[in-house]
Amino acid sequence: MSLKKLSFPFYKVKNKETLKSVSQKFGIDPTTLLLLNNLSPKEVKENVILKIKQD
Repeated sequence: MSLKKLSFPFYKVKNKETLKSVSQKFGIDPTTLLLLNNLSPKEVKENVILKIKQD
């Protein structure tokens, strides 16, 4: 049995984007996005690189 390594697409937050706008762009719940990246809402700002969960 082999274990597959999880891989996530990444996204760099652009100027004037918010947690809400990024989560809407990718159709992901804002809370899930924060938990996946171990961040608080205030930490989601320009140039932060986020993991984006995809089903």
